[in-house]
Amino acid sequence: MKLHKFLKSRAGRKFYNFAYCWGACLVILGAVFKIAHMPFDSVLLMIGLFTEVFIFFISGFDTPDDVYEWEKVFPELRKDEKTGTDLSGTLEAARQKYLEGANELQGKMNDLSNAYTEQADKIRKMSASVSPEALDRMENEVTEMTRLLHELNSRYGRMLESMGPEKKS
Repeated sequence: MKLHKFLKSRAGRKFYNFAYCWGACLVILGAVFKIAHMPFDSVLLMIGLFTEVFIFFISGFDTPDDVYEWEKVFPELRKDEKTGTDLSGTLEAARQKYLEGANELQGKMNDLSNAYTEQADKIRKMSASVSPEALDRMENEVTEMTRLLHELNSRYGRMLESMGPEKKS
């Protein structure tokens, strides 16, 4: 009974974890030494394996963890103490509300997908209606307009210079 209490205690859990990890490390290290034909390969492998045997032997005395009371976390699983009736109707109502929300979300996603498809179709139609020659012509016109604006700007600049600086009083 003392072993059982020790394994349930914090120190026992810590020892169990420590021994389990070190045993696994020694087994792996022994296997690596064995594969590489290094010295003490068999010794390391046997120490690790015996440690694992010891740990698995001790774990036979360990008891399973406690059963949790899920009704405290999920109240819809709880039975009504007064009437003894099952409250699974509450669970069904929650499930129905979730499904309604999921359906509403699906409808909004479908609307968004349809709007995207319509926009893509409009862009395709617009790009098909504009010919490459028209685009070249527009590019040439924009270039010419830019050149003319620069020329106009320089003329206004010369005109302002000829008028002379303003005198402040």
